[in-house]
Amino acid sequence: MRTIKGLCEDLAERLQLPEEAISGAVKLTAVGDRRLLIEQHKGLLEYSGETIRVSTGRGQIVLHGANLEMDAMNQTELLVCGRLQSLEWE
Repeated sequence: MRTIKGLCEDLAERLQLPEEAISGAVKLTAVGDRRLLIEQHKGLLEYSGETIRVSTGRGQIVLHGANLEMDAMNQTELLVCGRLQSLEWE
């Protein structure tokens, strides 16, 4: 018996689409150590200049750094700017 995740992966491959387009998986795009775009997030849990914690529906992403700021945010995307030092997936 196949899992839903397996079906999503198969469908994405057959349609030549990225998996996150079908499954709602989180996508992270980093530009150096100064900008991070988080797509398909589920909400902001913690926010300070040193720590940003984001819900993903499959866990949490915790960013650590200095002078962290949310440059833009909507229901599905979050753009973080500042000096990114580490990222944890919990």
